[in-house]
Amino acid sequence: MNALSKRIRIDYAKSYLNSISFYLLIIVALFISSIIIGAVYSSMNPEIAQQSMEEFRNMIDFIKSLPPYAIMLFIFVNNTVKTLIALLLGIGFGIIPFAFIAYNGYIIGIFGFITAMEKGLFYLVTALLPHGIIELPMVFISAAIGLKLGHEMFNSVTGRKANIKEELSRGIRFYFYWIVPLLFVAAAVETFITPTLIQLIL
Repeated sequence: MNALSKRIRIDYAKSYLNSISFYLLIIVALFISSIIIGAVYSSMNPEIAQQSMEEFRNMIDFIKSLPPYAIMLFIFVNNTVKTLIALLLGIGFGIIPFAFIAYNGYIIGIFGFITAMEKGLFYLVTALLPHGIIELPMVFISAAIGLKLGHEMFNSVTGRKANIKEELSRGIRFYFYWIVPLLFVAAAVETFITPTLIQLIL
């Protein structure tokens, strides 16, 4: 029974992801474009980019001063709150998830360019990949759900067929069943595994 129930939940997850695949593609394309813009901006305005980087480093230094489990909790809560906000407020025509992804991609572009220049591309990949392969898809999916809700709202106000309540319910169920647990795993990896890998290559 448990195996059957698990199979049903996995099939439902696949079906749901397929239903938001168009919005997911938009989000991923936006994220990649924003990274490129951030990196190009950094290359053209290195001094301003360095200032932004210093502000980012100050925040990182504060987080690093916390005990490991507090760091993990901070990362988890931060990511959970922001992705949930992007999902829920997406109902406002998708503006918030769109801006959320664009801003984060831009910041990662700045961070990635400067870090790659200072410490090398391998260091950058090591610092981002272990937790990023779990965290980023969850961020993308949350934003895609929000974007779909925004589209449903647009359809509603323009007199087209829409089912906002059902889509919101499906999105929230998927979020708490799949996204929240995987964000926790990503936070644990970022706290305990990524730093170890970085130390190994220094």
